[in-house]
Amino acid sequence: MRVSTAFNRLLQIPGATVTEVTIGQRDVEVALRPRARLLQCPCGKRVKGVYDRRRRRWRHLDLARHRLWLAYDIRRLHCPDCGVITEELPWARPGARHTRDFEDMVLFGPAH
Repeated sequence: MRVSTAFNRLLQIPGATVTEVTIGQRDVEVALRPRARLLQCPCGKRVKGVYDRRRRRWRHLDLARHRLWLAYDIRRLHCPDCGVITEELPWARPGARHTRDFEDMVLFGPAH
């Protein structure tokens, strides 16, 4: 089994597929790509093309003693109504540098 396949099954990141895994001394970085081919503005309108993209990392839940990071080339879309806007991702809130799962763990802690 490939490492990326194992991480896809382990993490189950909504809307994305693991393409590469880099394991370091203290960190694990998982590179993602989107599953959906159609682009959609947060306002709901379908968009034909990407304005530009930039690599961004989000802190995810720790993996044993390693910090886990999700890396993704986040896209900015050019919507006729909204202008240039950053796409929304199902695993993180807009502007956040950590995932929703990480946020939930920090806010609510482990279940007792």
